[in-house]
Amino acid sequence: MEPLFASLCGLPIFHVECKQQGAIVQRWACTSECVFDCSLRREDPNTRSLVISTLLDAGVTVAINIQPHLLLALGAYGKHAPETVGPELVRAHLRRSPDAYKHLPHSSKLRLLSYILKDECFDDLGGISLLPLVDGSFAQFQKEKGVETVYLPTSEFHAELLPGLENLLVSMVDEDEFLRDKLQKIAKRIFRSIQLYL
Repeated sequence: MEPLFASLCGLPIFHVECKQQGAIVQRWACTSECVFDCSLRREDPNTRSLVISTLLDAGVTVAINIQPHLLLALGAYGKHAPETVGPELVRAHLRRSPDAYKHLPHSSKLRLLSYILKDECFDDLGGISLLPLVDGSFAQFQKEKGVETVYLPTSEFHAELLPGLENLLVSMVDEDEFLRDKLQKIAKRIFRSIQLYL
């Protein structure tokens, strides 16, 4: 099998989507030219579609609907380990291409934030402008000390107690329990070091 897959890896055998001159185009590509969406099959269709379209906007070539067993074979016998879409890969491209997501509506940004928080690699959020604030805007996650302080409201100290500071208060996204839980975990593990006060 090894000679077969070694040969296949160098050929453009994957049907992919990419963005060229503002339009989505389909073409054939080699393993090393694209990322594979296999892990996104476990996501709901709206999240899957959002992640793929954001990656395309970031200039990534995505192979869609490739069967997982083919990737396992390529990983075992091919020259290039296939790269699959996951939270870490998405975070890297969001950092490199902020224009890919800054135009998204508020709800889509929250959905994208939920996706990149799934693996709980909170140290890898720096430089991504998806921290939701009470005023409806989004701040950039920072790890450096001395950056502008933001505050996390709690059940004891509500956002209403600080009128006029909505642009400095993290929105707890009450309607999304998953996202609220992740933001609280971030506050405990990361934000303390960047002066986020509970």
